[in-house]
Amino acid sequence: MVNLAPGFVRNRWQRSVLGRFPGLGKLTLSSLLSETADQFASVALIWIVLVETGSPGLAGLAVLFRRAPEIVFGPLLGAWFDRWSPVKLTAIGFLVRGVAIGGIALLSVAGTFSVPVVLGLCLVMGITNPLAKVGTRVITPLLIPRRELQVANGVLTIGDQFPYLVGPMLGGSLAGFIGIWSLYIPAVMCLVATVLVLGVRVNPAMAPPVPAVAAKKAKNSFAAGFGPLITVPVVRAMMILTVIYFLSYGPLLTAIPVFAEQNLGAGGAGYGAMWSAMGVGALLGLVMVPRLSRFRPAVVNSVGATAWGLVLLPLVFVHALPLALVIMFVGGFVWAPYASTEISVIQNAVTPEQYGAVFGARRSVIVASSPTGAALGGLMLEHFSSSEVVALSGLACVAGGVLCLFLPSVRATKPVPDPEPVPSTPEPEPEPV
Repeated sequence: MVNLAPGFVRNRWQRSVLGRFPGLGKLTLSSLLSETADQFASVALIWIVLVETGSPGLAGLAVLFRRAPEIVFGPLLGAWFDRWSPVKLTAIGFLVRGVAIGGIALLSVAGTFSVPVVLGLCLVMGITNPLAKVGTRVITPLLIPRRELQVANGVLTIGDQFPYLVGPMLGGSLAGFIGIWSLYIPAVMCLVATVLVLGVRVNPAMAPPVPAVAAKKAKNSFAAGFGPLITVPVVRAMMILTVIYFLSYGPLLTAIPVFAEQNLGAGGAGYGAMWSAMGVGALLGLVMVPRLSRFRPAVVNSVGATAWGLVLLPLVFVHALPLALVIMFVGGFVWAPYASTEISVIQNAVTPEQYGAVFGARRSVIVASSPTGAALGGLMLEHFSSSEVVALSGLACVAGGVLCLFLPSVRATKPVPDPEPVPSTPEPEPEPV
């Protein structure tokens, strides 16, 4: 049995990035609540629109209205973060999301459920989603020294990963159990997230002055964020890899349910278990971020994409659900550090006054890539088996990772030096009795 010395846990906490930067904890918790609410509402809304209207087409339209506007408004609203307070803009994003979700619930409870109004509120959420999605990435460098951003981004990614694990499960089960009343839960989550993020205090010393020229360029500029994604070599390499990653990941969304039914004989329960296994792996895999931050970040992501594809390939030959769950878990573990590492590369490669525009443009690219990959997977299933689609998805990731490893900018990007060690506070010796 391990006997921890007095004060060990406290000293470890004080030395951690969360202990030294309390604002990061508030930001992570606010993101976790808001993203859980988003995933909750995504599943619950589909169910509720189906129950209220009986139309699968309208349910799909609600999803489209909540996601598609990000492709256009990500770059536009992202540029706002480079001119105005990122904390306030993020709070507005959380608040609008909560009010819109609560508004849909109120309409139904009051007996005035209107499809055009509901679709309008979904459209409002889709337009303002970039404020909630981009804000945390812009605020983090205003809280944390640059040399510790990769570890901090790993912590913040908990707010991205955990919601995928619990949000859909809660949304689906509670929507079926209590119906429209379930939407009040994500609405309240968003309001709490708004209060939390407003309590985050950025360090003015870390907030660089925005030159007048940069501010002028950011104004009404849709393309402002795409420039660095194309012209900065390492960012360009990471975005190429990200597009390949999401395009190749997309077909899994349509292939896995067919695979679970045909190859595993597992049905809906097995299908859900496979994604849950991946979610658990992705959450636990974040423990690798501090260790991987010592290596060249762009190389880490290229190797990670290659490893993800290699892990996925054996799934083609599996016909037992337990083994499939193990593969999905390992795949999630391997995938976990990708987003935080990519975000750190961008934060260290572009100037701070470009963060908002760049992350807004990045969001636009991601939102466009994943559904495109899913649609491509649907078309592929018309001509190939689900196993073959899974294999092609894995091979595409391997090819993309290996391709990026040959790019000079990927190999040349060095890790940010480790921070100076934080001295531990010695415990005072007890006075003699």
